[in-house]
Amino acid sequence: MTDCVRRTFILAASSLAALPFAARAGAEKDVPYVPTPPEVVQGMLDMAGLTAGERLIDLGSGDGRIPRAAARRGASALGVEIDAGLVARARSLARLEGLEERARFVRDDLFTVSLRDADVVTLYLLPDVNERLKPKLLSEMKPGARVVSHAFDMGDWPPEERREIADKRVYRWTIPAIAGGEWRLVRADGSTATLAIDQRYSRVTGTFDGRAIRDAQLAGAALNFTVDGTAYRGTVGDRTITGDGWRAERID
Repeated sequence: MTDCVRRTFILAASSLAALPFAARAGAEKDVPYVPTPPEVVQGMLDMAGLTAGERLIDLGSGDGRIPRAAARRGASALGVEIDAGLVARARSLARLEGLEERARFVRDDLFTVSLRDADVVTLYLLPDVNERLKPKLLSEMKPGARVVSHAFDMGDWPPEERREIADKRVYRWTIPAIAGGEWRLVRADGSTATLAIDQRYSRVTGTFDGRAIRDAQLAGAALNFTVDGTAYRGTVGDRTITGDGWRAERID
């Protein structure tokens, strides 16, 4: 990773404003620290639907205000930040507030920290960093987990919700299961059909024995569609879709 990109991470911390940044060319320029307004922090957690017992990871956590706010709601939270000074400050604030058991902070790279256990990931990054993180979010986070971004979207991945909070834009997405591909569907009576699904993020279309499926929706791992007036509802796994009175297996 280049020094320029690492510097970008510092500037794009979740509690920093989206400010222009200078690449390192011999010496770094000091960058002013601008805290995220408390109402935006709370609004991001509200949009995520964060509940007690869930796990939040804040990528670019600054002084740790989002993880600390999540901890106050009973969640466990991890702040990931490249600036050692901000990590130390976040840890000190968590200790002062008695939150150190639920809010942890690490100095780490946004692109190497594991997101597999996260129910919610929060971001306040620059557009190009969001784009680079998008494949990691989609491949590592579990279906149904939520991503909330302050100020910037995810390019061609459309948000499910967008709000204006204290004159700031905030976006939310839900991680979809991987439903695209061909499936051999078996009904309770033993009859079979071929289900072919085309997927673009959470948008799905497809065919059922060559007939177009209707009203297709994918929300996390929940897949719904209709064929010839019959509704199918199922839960998408790695290689199976389990429905009420039917089951499908992925065709290699």
